[in-house]
This record gives sequence, C-alpha cells and structure tokens, in this order.
Amino acid sequence: MTRAEIDRALLALRQRKMAQSAFAHFRGTGEDFHRRTLPELLRLKAPAVWLNGDLHLENFGTYRGDNRLTYFDIGDFDDACLGPAVIDLARFLGGIMVAAPEMGLSFAEARGEARQALMRYRAALVDGKARWIERRVASGAIGDLLRELEGRSQIDLLAKRTVLKNGKRRLRFDTGKALKLEKAEAARVVAALDRFARDRAAPGFFRVLDVAQRVAGLGALGRARYVVLVAGNSKNGGGRHGPALIDLKLQPGSILAPLLVTRRQRQPDFANEARRVVEIEYRLQAAAPAFLTELAIGRRPFTFRELQPDQDKLEARHLAGDPARRREALGTMAELIAWAQLRTGGWRGSATIDQLMAWGGNRDWPAPLLALATRAAKSAIQAWAGAQPATN
Repeated sequence: MTRAEIDRALLALRQRKMAQSAFAHFRGTGEDFHRRTLPELLRLKAPAVWLNGDLHLENFGTYRGDNRLTYFDIGDFDDACLGPAVIDLARFLGGIMVAAPEMGLSFAEARGEARQALMRYRAALVDGKARWIERRVASGAIGDLLRELEGRSQIDLLAKRTVLKNGKRRLRFDTGKALKLEKAEAARVVAALDRFARDRAAPGFFRVLDVAQRVAGLGALGRARYVVLVAGNSKNGGGRHGPALIDLKLQPGSILAPLLVTRRQRQPDFANEARRVVEIEYRLQAAAPAFLTELAIGRRPFTFRELQPDQDKLEARHLAGDPARRREALGTMAELIAWAQLRTGGWRGSATIDQLMAWGGNRDWPAPLLALATRAAKSAIQAWAGAQPATN
C-alpha cells in the first residue's frame, strides 16, 4: 500500500473506533480535552511535575523491564511534558467517569470511584515514597493480569504475529495488526535498522526479516509506526529463542506542551521528540522498559522498543463486576501516578518531594479538581453523542 492509502485506512479505522463508545472517543480526543479544561485547571495552584499528558485508565499496563521482571505501570508517554500535577489527575479522574458503562457503573457510581482513587493518590503523595507494582506484590485484577501474562512466551507472540513461508518467517497480514508497505518505505526502515545495528554488541540480532505498518492503539493511528521482525537470538530466525519484534513509533511532539507554553509553562529542551519520550519514560517508570531507545529514519525521530509477550493493558471492561476488585485496581493506578511524580521530584524543573508531599496534604484543591473532572467527563460524553450520525 502507498503511504497515502495507509493513512486513509488508519484514519477510517480511528473514526470507527472512536464511534464505538464515549470512552473510546475520549481516548482519541486528548487535545480537545486539554483545550477545554486547561483554563480552569491552571487556576488551581498545583506544583509542576512530569506529566504523562494522556493519562486515562487504559494507559496503564504491563511491560518487561531491563531487569527482565514484569511490571504494571503508566505507559504511552507520547504527550509527556512538564506541567501542573492537576492535568494528569483531571484526565485520569474524568476518564473513570466516562468509562462508567464499560465498568458496569452509573455515572454517579463512577464519580464515587474517582473520589476514592483521588484519596489513594493523596495518601501516596503524602507518604513520600516512590513504590512500584510487580507480580510478587500485585493483587486483584492487576495481580491476575500479571500472573496470566507469566504463562505467555515469545513463541506464542510469534505465532500470533508471524508465519513461516517457504521456510522463512514473515509478518502476518491477516490479523488487522499490520499493513503492507511500499518497497521504498520499507527499504528506508531497513536501512535505519542497519545503521542502528552497527554500533550494537550483537548487530546480527537486528537483521531485518520483514517490516510493516503497525496498527495499534487509538490516538496514534494515522502516524507512521512500524513493526519490524528481526532475526533476534538466532542466525536464521528459527533457533531456540527465535526472532524478535520491534515497535518503531514516530514522535511528532506532545499535543499538550504547546498549550502549556502559551500559558507560560516553559519546557526543558530535548535533543528531539523521541529523546523527550525516552528520557521522561525512563524517569517516570519504576524500571526502564527493555530495549527502550530512539532511532532516526531519515530526519524523523522514532521511539524504539521491543514488543513483548508479557506486554498488555488492563482495559476498563476488565473492571466490571466485583466492586472491591475494581476499587483496588483504580486505587493502585492513582498510587502509580503519585509514585511517578515522587520518582521525578526535583528533576529538570519538577517540584521537589517535600513540595509534593505538602501539596498532597493540602485540602484546598481536591474538591474543586473532582468537580472540574466531573464537568469535563460530562462534556466528553456529550461530545461523543454529538459526533454520532443522526438516526431516524
């Protein structure tokens, strides 16, 4: 497919996904959310922290760290930047309310869950200790997800994403996860991987077997994103450990940062947009993801990471049913936000740990923030309803 054909297909898919529910529409319209809420949010006095920039409840998930342990933590830092702590909180709390139908809740019940999550966030911030979640200490829905992932293997991942053709392993195009590229675009990706591999201890690991446009997520649909099948720990892609899958994602820049710059929140400089994502993710997460780095394809910056069999997210629908199980999962997510902010306390313009602890104990801001998140959630639901085609 040509790049123009791929872009049209991805845009149509994005629109179909966003039409499915208010929460899907919410996930795909982060910039609209920020434009609506920033004027009010910035009136609340809050310390500057490193923000995820799009912190809804499905931007939490599992990944394998560079220590080879599997963690549950915040993910997807494409829009990360420096800004007031209330921005991530408003999107997270508002998202809980918008996702009420997926969790089998009324809007009022979801608002109650958001209030409880906010209490867990404040308690974790006041505690002042950056902790983490991994399989041995996880419980409830998060613990179940981590234990279920323990049984997955690289062989399982390759079986889902690849196929053997004439004795050679190639990417699959029958699952909706990948689209074929024109030869010229594929060749640019291969050349970039070749240059990348020259400086590695095991350059043969990155020998490209196949490459395609990756189809994943929602907000990033419509930008260049590649899945690359590389030889991995085997000479011919068929050895004991087999090939590996690499995700290359174009990083055009944070949608949130320009909105904050216009309101006098100065952003630190990074070498490029992929470096911004890599550095902030490295700092905010409990352990750095395996293989996380940057790669240039032409003059465009891409993040580079390995796709892993134990990589998954906890979807809103997984939280339907048991109230205690749901509350524990949402509360843990809220704690992860606090821990990430504490972990980066004092780094490149962020508030110090002492400042964050003091703010967490302040009682002036939680009620106004929850009220603002509630209004934002109702506006997001109305925006989705207004975007649906009229029916007779």
